[in-house]
Amino acid sequence: MNSNAFLSVFNYRLLFILVETVIVFFLYREYQITIDFDISIVSIAIVFPLVFSITSAYQRRQEAIGLFLDFRNKIIDLTNIFFAVDKIEKKDYDLLFNKLFGIQTSLINYLTKEDANDIFEQIRQERKDVLRIIDDRKKLFNEREKDSLIRVKNELFLSAEKIRGIKLHGTPISLKKYCLIFIYFSPLLFNTQSIINKTPFDLNIESSLTLLFTLVMSFVLMALYNVQDYIENPFDQKGLDDLKIEAIMVNEDESLFDA
Repeated sequence: MNSNAFLSVFNYRLLFILVETVIVFFLYREYQITIDFDISIVSIAIVFPLVFSITSAYQRRQEAIGLFLDFRNKIIDLTNIFFAVDKIEKKDYDLLFNKLFGIQTSLINYLTKEDANDIFEQIRQERKDVLRIIDDRKKLFNEREKDSLIRVKNELFLSAEKIRGIKLHGTPISLKKYCLIFIYFSPLLFNTQSIINKTPFDLNIESSLTLLFTLVMSFVLMALYNVQDYIENPFDQKGLDDLKIEAIMVNEDESLFDA
């Protein structure tokens, strides 16, 4: 397990909410502030949107896994069909395989880096190169083989476009901001039961448990938000649940002529 990825959940937001909770606790005790509210408000205003946001991010991750595996398999399918043509030579196969392997490398660089739109534009240009490799050898194929090559090539780049769409379109930003604002607001509600002693810094067992409860609630809500935030981008290799790209990518030793 990547300990750095695990500890990344504990960030400045979590520290801020815990400090805020303690400050609000003692302020409420100092000024004898009480607010009568229904705890179910927390479920409606915070927990439900947060769970929806986490579920949405998880579904995007699962879809990303399926699309990347589809992209991988289309590379294998395309090179296999090309290899099966009788008159295709090793240099022809290597040219196509190396081109597709380079496109995969470019796609991975695009997914794992920020502000890498120029890399994907390069992938779109290299799509033309793949077509030229096939078209330059069209006399070697029968109609069925040619149709299969073109179809699989189109499906391969369609998978790449869909993967890009997942990276570009995450969980609605407005929903994430809404959840974050209400999480920061939550200590004002949780601490309403903190008035046990008149002296603000005189903590007995009962008031200490109240403070502990509010700290746990704040910790859980912000930790869940941080988990959602790291699942949000399943490609950046910063979270525990990101795609294991190195384990599912096509490797150079999968070339049929090198087998």
